[in-house]
Amino acid sequence: MNLKLLAGASVLAFASAFAQEDYFAEESAPVAEEAAPAPYESEPVAQAPIAAPAPAAVAAPAAAEATSGSLLAKLDVLRGNAYNFVGSELAATTVGDQLDYPYLMALGQFLYVEPTNALGYVAFNKGITFYGGLDNSASNVGLFTAGVATAGFGLGFDIGLSKSFVSEGDDDATVVNFGDEIGVTFALPLGAHALSLEANWFTTDDEVTSDYSEEDYWDLSLIARFTNSPSASTLGWTAGALLLRHAETVETTIAGKSSTSADADSRIEIDPYFNFAAQILGNDMARVMIGSNNTLAIQLYDGGDAGTKSHTEFGLQLEPNIWADFALNENFLFFGGVSHNVLLFGYESVKYVDGGKTSVIQLHTERTKAQLGLRAQYKMVAVEASLTDEIYSKTIAAVFNGDNLVADLGIFLNF
Repeated sequence: MNLKLLAGASVLAFASAFAQEDYFAEESAPVAEEAAPAPYESEPVAQAPIAAPAPAAVAAPAAAEATSGSLLAKLDVLRGNAYNFVGSELAATTVGDQLDYPYLMALGQFLYVEPTNALGYVAFNKGITFYGGLDNSASNVGLFTAGVATAGFGLGFDIGLSKSFVSEGDDDATVVNFGDEIGVTFALPLGAHALSLEANWFTTDDEVTSDYSEEDYWDLSLIARFTNSPSASTLGWTAGALLLRHAETVETTIAGKSSTSADADSRIEIDPYFNFAAQILGNDMARVMIGSNNTLAIQLYDGGDAGTKSHTEFGLQLEPNIWADFALNENFLFFGGVSHNVLLFGYESVKYVDGGKTSVIQLHTERTKAQLGLRAQYKMVAVEASLTDEIYSKTIAAVFNGDNLVADLGIFLNF
């Protein structure tokens, strides 16, 4: 990695973040990635992984590990969404990670505002740590998050409501809008490991229930995660699974008789995954990690409609990634990474009621994604920004053309 190029591009990202009109218009959106000063700076916590893919396995040679007094250790604090877009298991903990493992909220007090994605979170201690946030579920539905955290466990709730109750004469109807959501997350440390359990109900389209019909358009997901994050140093991993029920059905009642039709996309999905990362290079100022987030996705469709007898899909997806941090000094940290998705093996089988059948085998590598960013911090304030593609295609001219150069901007206040 060309560090001079990385530093130059990241400084540009930082400069452009402050040059945006929206930034000056929202002076009240102070910076802040988690940041609990004392706990994070003295005892860096390994990333609590995200809920999705999983890594492959590679026992890479152990690299020089940053000591607690190193520059990197001092900057190994809570991050925002501009950081670790590749999902590396050894990168520093992000706000999203803490929401997946809510007991981590007990590590510090902070305010985090992300104007680019219209969200914000706060954590504060009053004998016990409380945290909350405002986000967007989907469509026009706002999502409210609240939870409690201690060193021994964390419990969080998400809720976004959009319902209408309509009455016309003797006819009643209930409308639930796209984005209506409710979820709960529980996590606790288990010695050198941690466990997280999550359940979520999400309405995927507007649905109407009346005396004559009932529409169901929803996802019910259950996620389990188990990680070595609390003790990870040069080797980090997470094992987990997603169980999903995706429903697109309509039940119609006519003359007292009911019938149910299901969309072809209605299915049960089972996705076990394993994420892995190893540090291969490192010193007091920089580190490089490689890894892979791997998922075995299995989809079992309802079938029965449109002449389909059965429909099954499964595929092994790998997400190899490279992630790097470079600490220029105690105030500036540059970061960046690359990744892409590989469908190593995909198989689809469809059988029809007329006896016909179709099968497909696939192998495909998605285009590679790359991103650079910068964290600037001073005392209790921190700003993180990642670059859009405009800076690479238009270079320095993009700064003066009014182009949006910041993909994600996060602002922290740490207490």
